[in-house]
Amino acid sequence: MKVFILALFVLALLVAAPSAARADYEDGDRVPDAIVAPLMSWVERQVGVRVPALPRVITSHSKLIRAVRRMGPVAGRARALYAGGTVLLDHYSFLPEESTQLSLLVHELVHYAQSFQRNTNWACPRAKEFQAYTLQNKWLEQQGHAPYVSASWIRRMASCPTSPTMVAMAD
Repeated sequence: MKVFILALFVLALLVAAPSAARADYEDGDRVPDAIVAPLMSWVERQVGVRVPALPRVITSHSKLIRAVRRMGPVAGRARALYAGGTVLLDHYSFLPEESTQLSLLVHELVHYAQSFQRNTNWACPRAKEFQAYTLQNKWLEQQGHAPYVSASWIRRMASCPTSPTMVAMAD
């Protein structure tokens, strides 16, 4: 009888417990322009640049992991990435209903917009992170959420390397 009651209790917990969130995207799916366009418009206003077209935004865990591995230690544990006109998001976690996930897209859209800033000179590639993380935090704040990262973390991530070893890793 005790085993039966214990089994019933475990079954009730499994049924009542919320299931883990599952993204609506499969590996390689494209995020619709209807999601990307309003975010890109917001980024354009913040950065002060007009982009000629929306970037391709693809959800693919495998492509994201491969790209991050190619970049080496400088990429760290990137959860999204912009490279050559394409934004990569992890299809396992991207849910457009979640502000934090959309903020990752905002961050990468800032990098896309930066590629059209012709009169801006960056001290080093990492310096672009200051604007991207700051605007990501600003967008989250406007949505009523806490910042993604702290100001001190942003300064550290956006600081240009000073040693020859660090310079090689940053490029």
